[in-house]
Amino acid sequence: MIIFTITASLAIATLPASAFAISPNDPELQTYLNGIGMTQEELEEYLSYDGYTLEDFKDVNDLRNELGDVLTEENLEQLLEDYGLTKEELKQLLIDNGELEPNEEITEAFKFYNDLEEFLLFEQSYSTPITEETLADFLQQRNMTKEQLLMLLSSHHESLKDYSSIGELADAIDYYQSLTPLTEETLNELLDTLGLTRQQLEELLAANHDSLHNYTTVEELSEAIVDYMLPDLEELGLTNAELEKLYHHFQSLNMEDPQFASQMEEIGRRLEAISSYDFEGVTELSPAQIAEIADVIHDMLDIFQLDVKFYLTKNGEKKPLSLATLLTMESTNGYDLLIEIYNKQGELLADFILTADMFNSDLFENVGKDLEKAGKVAKIEKKIEKKVKLKPVKRTVKGAKLPKTASPYVSNVLIGVVFIALGAFLFRVRKGLGAK
Repeated sequence: MIIFTITASLAIATLPASAFAISPNDPELQTYLNGIGMTQEELEEYLSYDGYTLEDFKDVNDLRNELGDVLTEENLEQLLEDYGLTKEELKQLLIDNGELEPNEEITEAFKFYNDLEEFLLFEQSYSTPITEETLADFLQQRNMTKEQLLMLLSSHHESLKDYSSIGELADAIDYYQSLTPLTEETLNELLDTLGLTRQQLEELLAANHDSLHNYTTVEELSEAIVDYMLPDLEELGLTNAELEKLYHHFQSLNMEDPQFASQMEEIGRRLEAISSYDFEGVTELSPAQIAEIADVIHDMLDIFQLDVKFYLTKNGEKKPLSLATLLTMESTNGYDLLIEIYNKQGELLADFILTADMFNSDLFENVGKDLEKAGKVAKIEKKIEKKVKLKPVKRTVKGAKLPKTASPYVSNVLIGVVFIALGAFLFRVRKGLGAK
């Protein structure tokens, strides 16, 4: 039941955390919207620019504290004075960074004071090189000695040479100081969440020539666990370029959309029902059950805006195959199974082949075990996102502002691995048939 287990886990992992979040029907929200002169749709669109949704805030006060006052000509003048800029200089700086159109007013592009001040802080700190003088000022502000700074960086296998500006260095220090120390208590909490025993964790690390002694924080250990639990994608022929395409595709989906959440909840309910079938091979399923499995897979692909094509291949021959036919086949007659993953625009994102040799090995049995654990790891990654400040995502090119709350790479790749699990599931069915 690999595909069902991992997808159900991901359904939970990708849903927005609605507990203790602002309700769209909250009367305080409407009062706030009236005060700032925006509709709920306009505010949500504005928040989405930085990767936020209303559900990321526990109440209106939390939202107000994040955004600050509405930007006006009056507080803009004060901000310009604080940063020693003229209005013309600020406009040009914003235009140069792609934040403002030449004929646009600053108060049109930036609705809130905090956003503009954050931009200025960003530009100021990231344009400040690391010198003896600027480093001394930075250390004095942080109440740190240079020795303490070097020791902190060294504990994370880094040095001052890895950073070119005070802003980058500040981000790293904030991140490293926010990590959760690995203690017996926090380790046990992590193991409980993952459903692992300490012995299983130590065996997993040892199998990868690693040990607990190499970790001092929960976050770094959890990242290693995720990495070790994922199957060896190279065995399936997935390249880094293909994984990158999958990553960007999933990043483009609006997983915070209430409709997306509703659809995933419905998929989860159907998967739960299917999981009660308790079968090893397709011969144990009724036509109605097979049809439901195919239908759920199709619906899941639609939610993730993907299409998957199947082919039987051998000696250069390539025969198209429908999912319904594949689910009911009793033998591939020595053919390999080619799986191609497309987006809805018809662009090929990735493809991989499940060979007869793979089918006859225990590769996918191990993949199944890995993926079941990986589904749990997706949940812990989500919890870490909420609990700990992630290392900030910076602009990679001039004017290319990335969301503040971009999810970790691994969490997105896990969704892509669902489709590897699909192939594993199909071959598991084949394996069940071969055993009968």
